[in-house]
Amino acid sequence: MGTANLDKSGARRGYPHASEKVQITRWMARPADSYGLVLLLVILNYVTVSTTSGAGWANVAIFILQGLTLLFALHTSRARRFWVLLAAIYLVAGTALASLTMLVPGGQHVSDGISVLGGVLVLVTPVVIVRRIATHRVVTAETLLGAICVYVLIGFSFSSLFMAVAYVSPAPFFTGVQHAAGSAFLFFSYMTLTTVGYGNLVPASSLGQSLAMIEAMAGQVYLVIVVSRLVSLWGQSLPRNTRTHDATDDDA
Repeated sequence: MGTANLDKSGARRGYPHASEKVQITRWMARPADSYGLVLLLVILNYVTVSTTSGAGWANVAIFILQGLTLLFALHTSRARRFWVLLAAIYLVAGTALASLTMLVPGGQHVSDGISVLGGVLVLVTPVVIVRRIATHRVVTAETLLGAICVYVLIGFSFSSLFMAVAYVSPAPFFTGVQHAAGSAFLFFSYMTLTTVGYGNLVPASSLGQSLAMIEAMAGQVYLVIVVSRLVSLWGQSLPRNTRTHDATDDDA
């Protein structure tokens, strides 16, 4: 009587087969090296920050989008669970505190505090992606997209550094600009990274100028050495002078 609900494969009717369970598990798990989606999220971050005032609900949206981007980028790069956990904490805490600042007067400094955690994660994420794509045996489209993600995230990283310098410095960061918005730091970072240099924003301190020069040189060296090398190796195997991992291994 108990066998009436069994089909020919021995599986109980109405329940998924073992192969179906595996497919469901794979579908629910985030795929590794999904750098096309990471790049899309990073671009959405840039558009959101550069086109909004960064106040009110716009600030909440920025925290949500940045938190999701960092969380997904670290997870798809198989970063250590510690960094993934920090990204999840940043997403939840940042969104909650950004919402709280709209209700509690003077709560902006609390939101600025959690932004420091976001800045640390923005600095760590490009390193994690580089370590991940260095383990690829063959240069694929995802390898190149990962390299592009790193380049774009370098701009975000230096933007965070510029804002950190401005936060701790009593003097304005830019010459002639008393209170620069986050969009101004992001704009200046990418103008420096791409060596466009419109000249409308100029760092006032020697530290800011030094960081700008480092960003400009780092961006150009990265494009010439890393990205161009990967493009030349499209579809070919990477040299095996780097340590390799399985797809489920955690990177630092």
